[in-house]
Amino acid sequence: MAHPVIHLFNPENDLAIANNGDHYMAPPAARAIAYDLSCLPVWYADESEQVLTDNKIDLSDFSQLGSFPLQVGAGGIGDRPSEFVPWGWSNEIYHRLLRYGVDKTMLPTPEELAGIRVCSHRSVTIKILDYLRESGYELLPAVNPIRLRTATEVKYFLESASRTVLKAPWSGSGKGLSWGRGVYDTTLERWSNGILRRQGEIIGEPYYDKVVDFAMEFYSNGNGKVDFAGYSYFLTDKKGVYKENFLASDRAIAHKLGHFIPVASLQNLQMHLSRILALFLNGIYKGYLGIDMMIYEEKNVYRLHPCVEMNLRMNMGMVSRLFYDRFVMPGTEGCYCVDFVKEPGKLFKDHIERQKRYPIVIENGRLKSGYLSLSPVTENTQYRARVELNSESFQFSI
Repeated sequence: MAHPVIHLFNPENDLAIANNGDHYMAPPAARAIAYDLSCLPVWYADESEQVLTDNKIDLSDFSQLGSFPLQVGAGGIGDRPSEFVPWGWSNEIYHRLLRYGVDKTMLPTPEELAGIRVCSHRSVTIKILDYLRESGYELLPAVNPIRLRTATEVKYFLESASRTVLKAPWSGSGKGLSWGRGVYDTTLERWSNGILRRQGEIIGEPYYDKVVDFAMEFYSNGNGKVDFAGYSYFLTDKKGVYKENFLASDRAIAHKLGHFIPVASLQNLQMHLSRILALFLNGIYKGYLGIDMMIYEEKNVYRLHPCVEMNLRMNMGMVSRLFYDRFVMPGTEGCYCVDFVKEPGKLFKDHIERQKRYPIVIENGRLKSGYLSLSPVTENTQYRARVELNSESFQFSI
């Protein structure tokens, strides 16, 4: 009998990388989403693979799953696995798996973990933009991000323009951001001094008048080959925090992006990034990753920012991409959302109401319309991953 591949959902990975401790304890909110969505990998794991969960989830708890051909198990480690695939790699997850009794020969080496941390630093965007420029790719911002290492440099940068963005080198996607408005005030001084003390520097960037958030997803085989894995078209809130993904085919997303940027230029960018990432990640990282991008407006012209940041881990955009390709009827469109409700019982009530209002319609094992929760929802659930297709509640516009 073949030994299984085991997946693990550890969404606190970015925080763990920033902390870099062997026994890092994530804050309560991060632990709550890890618990509530611990079975999320069942939707992107391959057939006969396993998902490691802490809360004893029984897949039969999903009342809506009878029509889906899921062949993924959930539970403990069991027999010796062939490979571990966490959401992301850090010192914390490495040592957690060792405490579970996993042989270290099955895990990344300390050198590989160090390489992953280096490549997770936001300054990697500077290197990627430089490589794109050197390779002849033309759709680039005029100014690169810069590394700020002292309070004086931060103050000068903030006062150099009416609008700027400061980023912590290691933080979650859409997190660790602060917006400057030409003044080095007390709030920004405290925030930036804290980041400088803990992480040694801050990434400073121009402010862009963003129109569209999207990403290109890739898969690295760990041995110098990186392939394009699809598009992610998503929404963020005013603070840049992820809200939801547009569920549609790659072709449909490329068509939307083509209203702003020639599709041929995007395809050219895919090839450039595949080559660059193959150089960066050879011998360091195996798995999915995303390059966040944006389309912004400058002097009434739409422009492309081809590397806002790199997420060297699995990500919600890739989950939505794989879910659509595996389980959604071609031509159908909808949204993939991660919801948070603090009040106990409120999310469960919403779950029941959506099931009644937007019943799922499945044809030939693929979702055609309706609401589906991708994680169990109980009276105590605070976080939920859901999809909705062709429902009246779905709105996702450019």
